[in-house]
Amino acid sequence: MILQNLLGHRSDNVLYIKQITVDVFRCSGKVAKSMLPKFMTTAREKWVEMSIREVWTQCKFALIAYNILLSEGASSTDATFFAAHSFLSHAANVSKLLKTKDIDPPNHNNVIGDELNIDVTSIIHNRDLRNHLEHYDERLQLWILAKGPGANIGTYNVGNKSMIQIPGMVFVTHYDPASQTFTFVDEDYNLKLISEEIRRVQEMADDWVTRSVSQNG
Repeated sequence: MILQNLLGHRSDNVLYIKQITVDVFRCSGKVAKSMLPKFMTTAREKWVEMSIREVWTQCKFALIAYNILLSEGASSTDATFFAAHSFLSHAANVSKLLKTKDIDPPNHNNVIGDELNIDVTSIIHNRDLRNHLEHYDERLQLWILAKGPGANIGTYNVGNKSMIQIPGMVFVTHYDPASQTFTFVDEDYNLKLISEEIRRVQEMADDWVTRSVSQNG
């Protein structure tokens, strides 16, 4: 009955079914080991499962931020860059989880990515923009030294870059909602392509858990 009530509240999310089942068994304190669900096996299997759950969650958060970017970006510059940074931060977490090292020796990389059939060449693993934002302090020094203190700077602007008619303009941070392009120091990154890959990764995570629940009954 407890399990049924819990699942009734999360029937739309298969990712939580197995964990709730495990928690109910643990909380009962009366279940012999022979009665524990057969999917409760090794530490590695538990680690893989929880990692894939977290991949799904980080994808969800990234897409929430992306939807904010689409819906509110045109009306608020602050909301635009808040949502863009949040989106990229969660996308980075997805990449880290996919490429993490195995919990068991010989600790190969991309274990979770292999489980979900996400190749290491996926656009989700493009580290350039993530590194720019995470190490903004270092990038700030580099581009000022490269461009010079007299350079014309455009930062935290929204719209088509062609609308800003200033010679030699350096677009430090810029977002074009029409093309969904985020620019950092004159380098363009298409957020739409990243969002499409995040949706695909989330679907793969959903499918993985669905199969796992089905197999382990």
